[in-house]
Amino acid sequence: MSGESNEPLVFLTAEAAEATPHPGAQVIIVRTREEFARCLKSPALGAEWLQVEGLLGDPDAWALAAQGAIPIPLDVVMSQPGTEFSLLYRLVDVRMVRDVRVTIPVAPGFFKALRLATSLQLPVRLLPGQPSADLIAELHEAADFFLHDPAVESSVEFFQTAFAVLYGSSDAILWEILEEDPATFVSPDAEGQTRASRDFVATQLRLLIESGAECATCRWQAMCAGYFKQPDPDYSCGGVKELFARLQAAAEELRQDITTSEAATP
Repeated sequence: MSGESNEPLVFLTAEAAEATPHPGAQVIIVRTREEFARCLKSPALGAEWLQVEGLLGDPDAWALAAQGAIPIPLDVVMSQPGTEFSLLYRLVDVRMVRDVRVTIPVAPGFFKALRLATSLQLPVRLLPGQPSADLIAELHEAADFFLHDPAVESSVEFFQTAFAVLYGSSDAILWEILEEDPATFVSPDAEGQTRASRDFVATQLRLLIESGAECATCRWQAMCAGYFKQPDPDYSCGGVKELFARLQAAAEELRQDITTSEAATP
């Protein structure tokens, strides 16, 4: 999900947006059924979508979302995907009247949520964070599912755009793919204030390289741009590199298949 404007997209809590209207493009974060109902009925001017947190367990909230004449899109953020996954069925009627994406943190059991979401034709954004060895293994399983299961028709980020980058048809970086580049996606801090840093990603990558982090010689530096070194710069990226290598191999296989097919065409 991304706005059409080039201006920064500001994330605001419903309370902040209602107290002080923001003049530009924005995403409204809703955490209660009451906030959700108000934003569905009358979204703020300039609202690109609603980021819905902590409401999957409220069936009445999704009954509301399945109605209404204003089809503002939703990004439904899960917190415990390993136990919440069955609640995704509540979004089936909602997606008939508005665009719905599911954001899934890479936490234990996330693959169950990913499989169910894609079976319901819901696009997914995976937030990998700094995955443990067990979660790296689950990410490999999820990547194989994305790459090879013919039933996967909806988008799965970050896999989809990372694959395109490795194939050579995109130059996006992970910060952009996952909507976490502070230059473009401006989120509130703990005090509700918003701060944009246009050079945050470049500055952090430069500091990592200068400190001797493995980013300096990493073949995936251009795409990752130090993403997996936040917040802990000492995080070991060995498992992540293996994941990227798997996506790279699949991209090269596709490129070879296309080349062979084109050569065989009279």
